[in-house]
Amino acid sequence: MRRAIVPLVVIAGIVAVAVYFPVNRWLRQDPPNSTNNRIAKLTKLVADQEQESSQAVANYLPKINSRIDDLGISVDDLLRQLPGAVQVDSGAKVEKPTHRIVHLRSWHFVPKDLYAIDMKNAAGKELTTQEIDRLHQELLLEIELVQLEHMAVARCLIKHHGLKKIFSEGLAANEVAEYRKRIAVLRDMEKNQISDLRRQLTEIRELMKTMEPKSDKHKRATRIEIEITAMIDEHRVRLLEIGVPGRLLITSEIEEVLPLEDADLLHQANPVTPDGKIRRDPEKVKARRDAQVKAVLDRGAFGLIVLGGSHDLGENVRGLSAGRCEYIRVTTKRFKEFGE
Repeated sequence: MRRAIVPLVVIAGIVAVAVYFPVNRWLRQDPPNSTNNRIAKLTKLVADQEQESSQAVANYLPKINSRIDDLGISVDDLLRQLPGAVQVDSGAKVEKPTHRIVHLRSWHFVPKDLYAIDMKNAAGKELTTQEIDRLHQELLLEIELVQLEHMAVARCLIKHHGLKKIFSEGLAANEVAEYRKRIAVLRDMEKNQISDLRRQLTEIRELMKTMEPKSDKHKRATRIEIEITAMIDEHRVRLLEIGVPGRLLITSEIEEVLPLEDADLLHQANPVTPDGKIRRDPEKVKARRDAQVKAVLDRGAFGLIVLGGSHDLGENVRGLSAGRCEYIRVTTKRFKEFGE
């Protein structure tokens, strides 16, 4: 039993270092369903999607072998052949582009406290703690499904089409140094403590099968199982929070995660008011989106951005690039299921 307790203390210390990273600022507006518990169904879908995405990457044989940053070719068909891609839309079409932005439409991570505000506003009433916990858990499972698809898309682009860097929503230039520290902490956790905890969780569950269900040993083992599971779940939430770019950086599958935001404009565009209301300001949203486009254009001829699916930068791209930049949005199956 003691072997399972020691790493918990180590992890607890490391967790304290992993400060909250605000990936998202836009909240969903769906009215919550306080009776339909979807957790079991979504949990099974996640397990199925893990296997499906892994197989899709392993079996991916592109008919178009071009690089994603080759501006001399049309990449629409290249993007359509990626696993999970169900829709490829041109928001700014250019015959001979000098720049290209590909937008992978993401399903936002929202911290529970902000999500509670969003859900209460959508429901038009107070929600119980249990309702909020369940609704947020359902959201996390939806996010995980979308991210699993996006990881498969990115891995195919990395392996076959020259992708090396990704722009991440929520990350500003002045936060990059701190972001890298967080990535280093999470990488260490994933490689060492979390893998050890997963092994110990398997061991203790096997051991519990040999114990009397109501014995003191079984009760102590159950407490340890709960503690280990909680630590693993906390780590999982942090991975969902940093999103696909951060997760690929943790595993060193990409070279760099690039900032997409201007910190001040991101803060100003936050739709949550001090009194807990949600109020979007179109002009501040436009200013933020203009800054996102500039961030990509200033970095070179190509950028893959992972950005909330409600965003459409087409108008901003056309206005800022003088008709020289093409902008393409990619929708995957799971995002279309949850986000449209």
